[in-house]
Amino acid sequence: MLQRIIAALLLVGGLVAVGLGVASATVWRDSDTVVATTAYTGDGTVLVTAPGVLDLVAEDVTIRATAPGEQQVTLAIGREADVTGWVGEDPHGLVTGLSDWDALATRAVDAPAAEDEPAEGETPADGESPAEGESPADAEAPADAESPAEGETPAEGDAAAEAPVVGVDPAGSDMWLEEATGAGSASLRWSDQPGRWQLLAAGVGEDAVAPTVELSWPRQVETPFLWPGVIGGAVLILLGLGIGAASLRPRRRGPSGGTTTSATPAVAPAGTTAGTSSDDADAPDGEVPTDTAQVRMLTRRELREREEADRLAQQQARAQKPRRAWLTGQIPIVARGERRPRTAAQPTVDASAHPTTEDSASTRADAWRRAWGFTPGSDESAPAPAPESDPDETKDSTR
Repeated sequence: MLQRIIAALLLVGGLVAVGLGVASATVWRDSDTVVATTAYTGDGTVLVTAPGVLDLVAEDVTIRATAPGEQQVTLAIGREADVTGWVGEDPHGLVTGLSDWDALATRAVDAPAAEDEPAEGETPADGESPAEGESPADAEAPADAESPAEGETPAEGDAAAEAPVVGVDPAGSDMWLEEATGAGSASLRWSDQPGRWQLLAAGVGEDAVAPTVELSWPRQVETPFLWPGVIGGAVLILLGLGIGAASLRPRRRGPSGGTTTSATPAVAPAGTTAGTSSDDADAPDGEVPTDTAQVRMLTRRELREREEADRLAQQQARAQKPRRAWLTGQIPIVARGERRPRTAAQPTVDASAHPTTEDSASTRADAWRRAWGFTPGSDESAPAPAPESDPDETKDSTR
């Protein structure tokens, strides 16, 4: 049971490792390209990248600029001095780098403030003299005396202040190394070259706004956990399958049904063969002697059962043997006073009917006297009553 649990855990762990390794190279894998865009909403119709932004991630970059509607967009790449000279002091947006992997950091560059000059009717500052041909009285004239410019009404002056912004088209200049123009969007590819290069993206036409710039760099994404996860998971799966197959394999069982898990070899003695020992003849019929060349693995339970069977066989063999065994020609001696069950009386042997030599007669007579309780050599002629003999002893003495 424990082996099956371990095999199941190894299989689950291997599958999880393989799944995580594959997911790290597919689902969780980073994109092969870095795409970053601008979100500039300041004044001006031009966006400029700082030197070094175009090759910030890789040497090759794809540039794409979009504008709302059908507004014309122009992209141009030139040296830092040429781009700075063309933009001049106009307000524009400057791209300084990456604020995130999908966003470009931009900041607004405002036009420098114009120097203030004394307006007409203002007195010069202390230490300054009035302009030539101008009297102090004229300079101190009240503001109410001012009148609108000739041929201009106040309403028209406000309208002039709200005049629409017109974006200048930088296309066609010989200062640019690469340029592209399109209605609504424009794109170009750039490979880094020695020098300080800048990108200029301009919205062209009336009511133009600064376009949205998108920079895309290719990159090589590594997957360090793919092969370790797959190989490690495969090893765990193979181990789990091996342990599971070993646990499902049928176990070898002995004759009594015991499992041969902790077996002890039993080797028959070299001299034990069928029909060569008297103990084998007294053993039960169902037990077969072991061959000398046969080696069989027995469990502890089988060994205990075998010892118990041997002990019972020995007890049965001892019970079946006669209590006394006499050789042919020997007569048992019965102790005086020993009571025997009554059986047929022993017949009296007439010595005259069997003539023998003197030595043989005296020997046999002494044996008979001992059997019936008389002392050998006694002169008493009257025999004692014949005792009852044991059937087993009678049988043995008449062999």
